[in-house]
Amino acid sequence: MSFSARITLFLLGLIFFLIIFEMVRRKKFREELSVTWFIVGFALMASSVADKIVDPIARVLGIGYPPALVFVWIIFFLVLALIYFSYVISDLKGKVKELSQKIALLEYEVDKNKDEG
Repeated sequence: MSFSARITLFLLGLIFFLIIFEMVRRKKFREELSVTWFIVGFALMASSVADKIVDPIARVLGIGYPPALVFVWIIFFLVLALIYFSYVISDLKGKVKELSQKIALLEYEVDKNKDEG
């Protein structure tokens, strides 16, 4: 990989990292979700030197095409991210249901008190 390509990848990762940081700072993005995206930004920055790390590891593991190892890792981390986001969505769905039930009970109490008074 050329030096300019390495610098470009590193700068893209840094810009991505800073955008996520600014969104969290302005409260436009939840902190617990930002961790996953910070890892993505770090991975972009690290990819600028990935071939120096991946090639020897692929040789040791007996992988003939080193980029295949990178794809396996990317797929693995994407699956982890999907599981995490599914967990967050499931948790929020349960909280919305609970809040809806509480609101319905409060409305019932208000209507009952109006009829009595």
